[in-house]
Amino acid sequence: MLPLPLTGARVRLEASPDGLTVVRLADGLTVGLAKLSEVGGSLVVEALCIDDRHRGYGCGSEAAALIVDAAAARYPAIRASAPPNLGLAAYFWSRMGLRPLHGPGPAGGIWFERRFR
Repeated sequence: MLPLPLTGARVRLEASPDGLTVVRLADGLTVGLAKLSEVGGSLVVEALCIDDRHRGYGCGSEAAALIVDAAAARYPAIRASAPPNLGLAAYFWSRMGLRPLHGPGPAGGIWFERRFR
């Protein structure tokens, strides 16, 4: 799917049985996980979760940026969704360069997409 591991300034994304683990480089601690799938030729971020204790330090933003950048080299588009009860997720995916799509998303949320080609 994506070439792993993906390494940034703060985190490394590694393959795991549940998807991808988000590992903080400073101490090797697993701080989150991501689940990805391919649908219709596009990469779909099914989940990107950072443990509550480790939020606010840029790990989620860097993990998302690593995924988006790697997807740009392999897929025509990337999609992610924001649940209807988490407005912060909508803001997050907008910051990552994804744009909302018209119509309902999963479970009444909003689909976000970024086209590369």
